[in-house]
Amino acid sequence: MPQFLSNLISLLPIVVPGIVGLVLGVMFKRRAGKPAILVLIASSLLLVQAAFQLFSILVLFPLSGNGGLSWETYSIISSAVYFVLGSATAGLFLAAAFVDRAPADSNPPATEHGDAAAEPHRGTLVLVLGLIGMLVFSPLGIVAWVLGVQELRAMDRGERDPAGRGTALAGMIFGILATVMLVVFICFAGFYVYAFLNSPGWRY
Repeated sequence: MPQFLSNLISLLPIVVPGIVGLVLGVMFKRRAGKPAILVLIASSLLLVQAAFQLFSILVLFPLSGNGGLSWETYSIISSAVYFVLGSATAGLFLAAAFVDRAPADSNPPATEHGDAAAEPHRGTLVLVLGLIGMLVFSPLGIVAWVLGVQELRAMDRGERDPAGRGTALAGMIFGILATVMLVVFICFAGFYVYAFLNSPGWRY
């Protein structure tokens, strides 16, 4: 069981960006259709890569160790799959960054709905905090979650620019996911500490 958990944790550098990309793609699909679709496809390929990595660890590697599959064949299969998926993912993300790029509007409206009285939104701040919480420091996810809720409520009351609703919502979702990851990590850490303290070789 600990080895299986270690294998799952090793997939987080691939799974987390994949989940982030899926959430961003869904949130911004209306605002940026083609880039969002490209991000959704690229993020799905990341999750496919994570699934293949887990399949390789649990099936292909033991099969090669037992002689059922030669190491040369295992190496060729793994290299080919990683190359194809990695190249496709990188190409899709690069394409999403430049497709449908329109010239910047030198005179943008005050808000999306023309409400000049509303204060500027903090959706970008919530999104940045949520992303940092997902990718770097999970406790920041709690901050993104709380700020996202406050920001959305302020938009509902007309106190904030509603143009940042999608950004704030995406940041709040990332904050929720980061908080869940933090709780899972704490549970895993507690499990390992408990297992270590109760191991036969442990001495106080």
